[in-house]
Amino acid sequence: MIIKLQWPLFFFLIVFVRASFGQDETIRPYLKAWEKSGRDQSYASQVFFDSLRLKKDPASRKKYWRDINKLRHYIDQHPDRRLQVRLMMFEIMAAREHGMQERYYPEVEKAIKLAYPLHDEQLNAELYSIRADVPPGDETYLLYNLKAVEIQEKIGTKYFPFTHNRFFGISAGLYSQKDYTRAIHYGKRFLAHWDKDPLHRDERVFIFQYDLLGSSYLQLEQCDSARRYYHLILERIKSEPDARHKKLWEGIAQGNIAKTYIHEKQYGKASPLLQNYLNTSIACSDTLNIAMAQNAYAAFYYGQNNRRAALAAAQEAWNLSRIKNLNPQMINALKWMTTIYQDTRQYDSAFYCLNLQNKYRDVEREQLKKSEFSTLQAQIDFDKLQNSLVLAEASVRQERNFRRVLIAGVVLLAIIIALLYNRKRIKNINRLSELRLQHEAAELKISDAREKIALFTNHIIEKNNLIKSLQIDLKNIQSSSAASIEKLLNEPLFTDEGWEKFRVEFSRAYPYFFLKLQENSDNITPAMERLAALIFLKLDNYQIANSLGIGKASVARGKRRLRAVLHLPEQDKLESFITALGEK
Repeated sequence: MIIKLQWPLFFFLIVFVRASFGQDETIRPYLKAWEKSGRDQSYASQVFFDSLRLKKDPASRKKYWRDINKLRHYIDQHPDRRLQVRLMMFEIMAAREHGMQERYYPEVEKAIKLAYPLHDEQLNAELYSIRADVPPGDETYLLYNLKAVEIQEKIGTKYFPFTHNRFFGISAGLYSQKDYTRAIHYGKRFLAHWDKDPLHRDERVFIFQYDLLGSSYLQLEQCDSARRYYHLILERIKSEPDARHKKLWEGIAQGNIAKTYIHEKQYGKASPLLQNYLNTSIACSDTLNIAMAQNAYAAFYYGQNNRRAALAAAQEAWNLSRIKNLNPQMINALKWMTTIYQDTRQYDSAFYCLNLQNKYRDVEREQLKKSEFSTLQAQIDFDKLQNSLVLAEASVRQERNFRRVLIAGVVLLAIIIALLYNRKRIKNINRLSELRLQHEAAELKISDAREKIALFTNHIIEKNNLIKSLQIDLKNIQSSSAASIEKLLNEPLFTDEGWEKFRVEFSRAYPYFFLKLQENSDNITPAMERLAALIFLKLDNYQIANSLGIGKASVARGKRRLRAVLHLPEQDKLESFITALGEK
């Protein structure tokens, strides 16, 4: 019967152990990749991010969240800061792919703070890249992309996936702030990194970057350079499988090429391109590009002195952009309308449009100021979070010199602090040694004093024993000798000089005794001190009487007076109280 009961239990244990090992196997690839701290750590972790993008079916989604729960449990059992940060990053990416990113926005900041003590710049660069994208915001988008790129270039961009996307993010952020020269600079760096990570390229991002470059050059009135990038879009878009997307971008590229010709007053070249831009924008129901095309037509017609057609195009652009609240296009349309009304001496309408134009320009300026302030605030917040962000626009040489001086100063300060600390430590050690020697000397004095007190006590006891013996013999000797012996017996063992010597030795042996005695009453007399000291030495009334040269009755009265002065309750023993005074 016992064997039958044991077999099921044994079988259950085997199954449980096998199941436990099976759980470990499912999360082992994550742990192996996430434990890395070298240059290969970013690509090792990217494998799991890629799987999130590639496998979005319900079964895969459930598996990822099961794995996440197992990993949480594992890290709870085996705490590890690096693993915890990596798991948080994976959760954030999973939430973003599965449409739950808003729930995980706060986790990005937590992950950055958690990772900081690891002092792993490569890991920080990955976190900044994630932070740049969530939550969406122009100020944090630009700042964290810049910080991520700074670290990636320092370590080596070849160790990071999606580096080209970081440059795209910076270029787009700078373009939105109308910093077209720097937008071009970072856009070209995007192109330089495009071929370095072929596994993580998105052709549409490439097209967007060409558009940013072309538009930036157009804003700077560098028409040849602008045309070059829009022609590159036309070449690149040929392989686009999405017909609508392909058609729209062909129109956008042709429309911007047309704008360069309009600027150069080559209206014949601009006309067919501009017409195609408007037609494709209308076909794709893209309001923004329709409004932009109409504004381009306003410039096209105005340049040829066709003010009626220019006004009609500007009014159409104004109506469309007003509906969708497209502020830049509204301003552009109002600019043309103001100019045309002034030319045609319709001053009321010109004044009205100018006021509207100024109103929307003020809104635009306010938004730009707000964006600049938000960027500054984001930088301040980042400095508070990391104490390490440097976005200065000084030269590389100045930056390096500053860092060298800073490092030298820190090292020098550290050396000074170490020397001061060491000096203080040595002084403390010497002080402790001195105190130890003083303590040992004090202990030696106390021990010596207590030995003397013990000898004195034994001496008193011996004298008392001798007195007792003499008193017995006194009864048997002649009366002539009896008077002398009795006089001797009545002499006190304590003289004033002897008491002072005794008091000094007693105070050394028991330094707190007389102090505590005085603390308990302000009316302690020298006689009471003598009595208390002899009580402490555990002498009986007879021995105390002989020591002080008084009668036993006087000793009893002295004890009562001492008890009264100390205000002892009736239930407390005087001897116990006195004995306690000698304790530390």
